[in-house]
Formats: sequence, C-alpha cells, structure tokens
Amino acid sequence: MALAKAYDSSPVGLANRPFVNQLLALLPHVRPELYRGIGRYPLNADYDYVDPGWQWANRVRPIGEEQARRRLAQILDIEGTNVREEDWLIDGPWLVPDPDRAKELMDLLGNRDAYEVIEVACYPSRTDAASLGFDVGYWASGNFSLICDTAVWPLWHPPSLQALEDLRLHLVHLNDNVLFPNLESALLFREWYRAQPWAEKEDEPDEFEVVEVAREEKTLSGTISKRKLIDENGS
Repeated sequence: MALAKAYDSSPVGLANRPFVNQLLALLPHVRPELYRGIGRYPLNADYDYVDPGWQWANRVRPIGEEQARRRLAQILDIEGTNVREEDWLIDGPWLVPDPDRAKELMDLLGNRDAYEVIEVACYPSRTDAASLGFDVGYWASGNFSLICDTAVWPLWHPPSLQALEDLRLHLVHLNDNVLFPNLESALLFREWYRAQPWAEKEDEPDEFEVVEVAREEKTLSGTISKRKLIDENGS
C-alpha cells in the first residue's frame, strides 16, 4: 500500500494519472496495492536503490531495517567489502540462504507487516511451496517486472494506448496477487510483450524470465521483500 501511495503522489504517477485511470478502467480487478511479484524492493544488505522518479524518495529507514540490512551483510559475508554499484543491482545481495536466517532477519525488522519471506523459482524450475503466481521479467537485476511496468506502476516502458485492449486480454487472467495463475498464461504474455514496439527489449535471448513466486519460508532461493509493494506489507 505504501508503494502504491508513493507512486500515486510522485511526479511520475501524477504525470501518468490520465493513462493509469484509463488502464484501471479496463482492468478493474488489477489492484496495485495487492501486487506480490518481483517488482518490489527486497531487503538489501548494503545498497539503497537509486530513485528513478518515485520509489521511496528520501525516505528514512526504520532502525529495525538498518539492523536487518547489517545482519544480512554479515550472513552473506560481504560486510565492509567494496562492491561496485552495478554488481549490487545485478547479483544480490538479497537472497537469504535458509529459513532460520530469514526468521532472524524478520525478528530484527520488528514490523512483520512490512515484509514477507518469498521463494522464487525461475522457469523451468518450479517450487513445491504454496504458489502465489507467476511474474515475468528480470530477477536479481533490478527486479524488473513486465506486469508491474505495464499495469501496476507504469514507469519505464508503459504500453501505448493502442495496445491496451490486447493487454487487457492477457491481464484479465491475473489472480488476486496480480500475478498469472499458471505458467501457460505467463509464457503467452511474455511472447506478446516481446512483439510490442513500445516494450523493453532483451539484450540476450530469454532475458525475460518467468518467475514463480511462493509464500513459504522453506526456501533455498528466498528473499525478504516489502509486502504488497510493498507497503509496509506492500501496503
């Protein structure tokens, strides 16, 4: 919810308001505050995201969040190291190695409504945990979501007005988590998106991954993400 409010009140959100209103009229079931995909901020050990125009601009992080970030740096054995900014964005550091560590970090955060532990599995891998649905985009590279950028918080590559009806035919299948309910619908959306002239372009084949998101702490590839985009729960 907090990220949704931040977007709506930002310069980008205000500039996009007429377009977003039209989009939401076509897709009334898409509720940005409920989005639980990969386009949210993970708890990051030592790098704060560069503000692209609206996300958490000049925000003050709570004490618990700072403590959890420092502890994550210790867990990943990167505390005090000099890592290039672009490497932080591409390769982590947000993957928590086991559920016990995730619980420890959640305890440090204090406000359990602000974050959730998720498991991610990039196609063709699948998870046995309780699936929230499928997102499409870059995982561990700025966490860019095609769903998020086209219909939740348009920022980098919003769809053209001429594409909205075709977009609706794909996104009408989104579930209550604003994710695709099955692999097939996510793959079809990826193929449609790739063909759009206004869309983000892949630098290499299959750079857009289909990512299953699950809500369970038994994870080898988990991350602690702000909830619902996260609000503080995403909200």
